[in-house]
Amino acid sequence: SELPSPKATYAYRPFIIQSVVAALAFLGSGVISFLPLLATQVVGVQATQVGILFTIGNLFTAALLISLGRLADRRGKRVLMIIGLVVSAIGLAGYASARNFGWLIGYIIINSFGQAMFSPAAVALLSDTVPIHWQNTAMGVYGACEDAGVIAGSALGGVAWTAWGPPAPFILGAISFGLGAVICFSLIRERIPRSPTA
Repeated sequence: SELPSPKATYAYRPFIIQSVVAALAFLGSGVISFLPLLATQVVGVQATQVGILFTIGNLFTAALLISLGRLADRRGKRVLMIIGLVVSAIGLAGYASARNFGWLIGYIIINSFGQAMFSPAAVALLSDTVPIHWQNTAMGVYGACEDAGVIAGSALGGVAWTAWGPPAPFILGAISFGLGAVICFSLIRERIPRSPTA
């Protein structure tokens, strides 16, 4: 039988809100493209150290994704999304004040921790929210919002760097993560299914 129209069975508002939060989160991630410039031109580290920095961050994220995804299943996806956005905001704000390589390592670990909290919880909540016959389309739209956020972060970060100096892109990213956390806290709701009784 023919699948029902999504319009007849699904309210789009939760999906739109989650897509906006994703765009804001990935805008924050987009300004990370200016981290090598900050590290080499402002902090004064070598290119090899920049490579080490990103390796540490990516390894830290990869190591945490599964365990934090399981935590989101137990404690609630919305909660992990909010905490992850706040933690990421702290990490980006830290880049703006970093003075040496050790500080950069600390803040990239904080930022990676936040992103590892947010990403699996956000995708899982989207899957819970969107009806199964519209999930592929929804994932495509959601991914496009993520990409739009990265593009906006890169573009606005360059403008901010030129206009207000090296810390500005990271402050912009921190604000974007923080705004995403506020929207997530205020407008996103999660239906937590009851555990089956024996």
